[in-house]
Parts: sequence; structure tokens; C-alpha cells
Amino acid sequence: MENSAQDIDLFDFFKWLRRQFRNFLIYLYRLGRFLLRNIGILAGLMILGFGIGYVVSKIVDEKKIAEIIVVPNVNTTSYLYSKIDQINHGISSKDSSLLAELQGYFPNLDIHEIRVEPIEDISNLLNTAFNSEELLEMIADYDDDGPFYDKPLYTTSYDAHKITMTASGAFATPERLIQFLEEDPYLEIKREAGVDNLTAELISNEFTIQQIDSVLQNINIALQTGQQSLSILAARDESNLSAVLESKASLVTRNTEIKEELLYLDSVFKVYTSSKWLQSTSLVSVLKYILPLVFVLLFLFYHALLMFKKRFQAYL
Repeated sequence: MENSAQDIDLFDFFKWLRRQFRNFLIYLYRLGRFLLRNIGILAGLMILGFGIGYVVSKIVDEKKIAEIIVVPNVNTTSYLYSKIDQINHGISSKDSSLLAELQGYFPNLDIHEIRVEPIEDISNLLNTAFNSEELLEMIADYDDDGPFYDKPLYTTSYDAHKITMTASGAFATPERLIQFLEEDPYLEIKREAGVDNLTAELISNEFTIQQIDSVLQNINIALQTGQQSLSILAARDESNLSAVLESKASLVTRNTEIKEELLYLDSVFKVYTSSKWLQSTSLVSVLKYILPLVFVLLFLFYHALLMFKKRFQAYL
């Protein structure tokens, strides 16, 4: 008896499931028929929405974004961040003098915002004045919600920084911003002083290397008639020759570093890379894709509302 009742329940379930599947197919057929009947209207709505969105995107000045990767020289990282903060404050407060200066570098360009952030590199932070114990202690005690490495306290520790500009209007070369940042005469004086100091150090090191080479040459000549070679003398701990050779190697390495530093000191802010103006994702930029979908959904919603009213009109 119990098995018979279970068989009846299972039969009723499959019967209900078949009925629901049939209703689904009916609704699917009605939807397809409705779409076929109104395919012209739907196509017209999609074309209309795309056209309106395209026209609006051409009329409204769309915002674009450009990025510049720079390496500040002669300890100018703090200046870079403070100057960009000053520019943003001037833009938000409509500072006429600052905007006029910017127009000199970016004619007919409306700059909305300039942001700068360090390019995270843990090796930079580990090479700062903080020793490892102090750094670990600061990280352990850090309880701020924001990213640890983005804090202004550590921005000077990073070599490379990313500047992001958001603007609209007549787009000019993004690197003109670097020219604007370097217009301060004091920065040029610092750069020239840095070049002079490195050049003087390079000349001094070269002179010292020549002196060491002269001494080594005389020693080598004196040893040519002996049993011991220069390499054996250099390996002995009691000989000062090993220290002389180490000093020369250190000077040669330092001169290589100086030459590399001088290559970057042709400007206060060395530009690594600079992107073109790229389209930012905004409502205006995607309006030509959103409007067709909105028009079609409104059309379907209107007809669904009419069907609902027709079916339940007696109860309304």
C-alpha cells in the first residue's frame, strides 16, 4: 500500500514537471513569435540608441588618461609630490594664475586631475635609512586601513613614480607636464650642481686609478727578475698590494656607476615611459552600447505590462 502511494506521488511529480516544460516551450514560442513580429521595431530602436549614443559621445568632450613613468633626480621626489598636490588644489579652486601657466604648456586642454604614486619595489624600501629591525617594527605596528607602501613617509624611498593625467579637449604631448614641473630655476641649479659633483668625482677617481696603475707597473717591472709574480704578492695577507688592488676595483666600479648617473641627469625628472592619451571608461564612452539595450528593454517591458493588464484587467 505504501509503495503504491509512493508510485502515485512520483507519477504526479513527473506529470507536473512535463506540464511545466510544456508551458516553458509555449512561452518560448510566444516570445520568438513576438520578436519576429516586431523585429523591425527592435532593429530601429537599436539603431536609434546607437546613433544617439554616438552623437552624444562626439558632442561631449570625453575624458582621456595618460601615464608617465619618471625617476626624480637630485632628491626631488618630495618636490614632485608637493607640486602635483599644488596643481590639483589649483585646478579644484579654479586658480586663474596656475591655470594660465598650464595653458601655456597645454593649450585648450582641460586638465581634470593629476595623480602621482610610487611604483612599489620592496628593494627600494629595504635600501633606505631605516635598518631592517626598524622597518619590521613599523610594519608590525601598522594599523592604518590604507596600503602601507603608499604612505607619503616612504615615497622618497622609491626610484620610479607613475604620474596619471586625466583631461579633455585638445590633447597635447603628456611629457609637457614634465617641462612644466621643471620650470623652477632652483631645480636646474640642483641638477647642474649634481652633474658638477659627479664629474669632479669621476675625474678624481680617474686620476687615482692612473696613480695606482703607475705604482703597479713599477712593481711589476721590479718583479720581472724575481721568482714571485704580482698575483702571488697580491694574495698574501701581509702585503699591502691586495688592498691597493681592491681600492682600484672599487674606484672602477664607482666610475661605472657615476657614468650611468650622468646619463640620467640630463633632466631633473627622467622619463622612462610615456603613454599616449587613452580613452577612459566613462558613461559617455559606452553610451552608444547602453542606449540600444535600454530602448529594447523598455519596449519589452511596455508590452509585458500591456499583457499583464489584459490578463488581470478584471481584477484591477
